[in-house]
Amino acid sequence: MIAFIPITIYLNGKSTVVASIADAAMALEEPWPYKAKPRRLEAVRMIKECMAGHCNQQAAIDAFKAAAAEQGLLKQRPPLVGLK
Repeated sequence: MIAFIPITIYLNGKSTVVASIADAAMALEEPWPYKAKPRRLEAVRMIKECMAGHCNQQAAIDAFKAAAAEQGLLKQRPPLVGLK
């Protein structure tokens, strides 16, 4: 499996770290602001396809990121002080 940088999303007033496809699947089951948005539905489909071995992991994570960004759940963290 391809490694990716963990993603932090904010659902229901708390942060959730998504560091794997399984984490993304669990996050997609949480109450999202708009469950019927096409990008979220596409992310659900892509994550399921990835878990079944029919889809590339990076494509599934990209679909998840797009869905989270569309709904304003994806927040960018400021760079660490040591990396400035």
